[in-house]
Amino acid sequence: MLRNRQSLILAAGLLAVLAPATLAQSAGQAAEPAAAEAPTMLRVGDRLDNARLHQVTRPGLYGMSEAPSGSRYGIVDGKLIRYDPESAQVLSIIRQVDRIMD
Repeated sequence: MLRNRQSLILAAGLLAVLAPATLAQSAGQAAEPAAAEAPTMLRVGDRLDNARLHQVTRPGLYGMSEAPSGSRYGIVDGKLIRYDPESAQVLSIIRQVDRIMD
């Protein structure tokens, strides 16, 4: 009986030591692919990827007037932005938009 109790205590101790490390390793492996697929956060100064950019052709639908000379409005990842069409550089991030209207 005493021997079974010692074995049980030893098994419980090993489980307590190894389980958190195993769970943490599994959680880390599961999170890596999701992080790799997530698009990077858009920032002022970033260069735009044309595949992600929707060029706004009717800024009035978004409550905007015509873009200042040398810039255009666009939507990237649900954000209304102003960008330089020649360099494809983000000049400003204006606000979140719910949907593309033009």
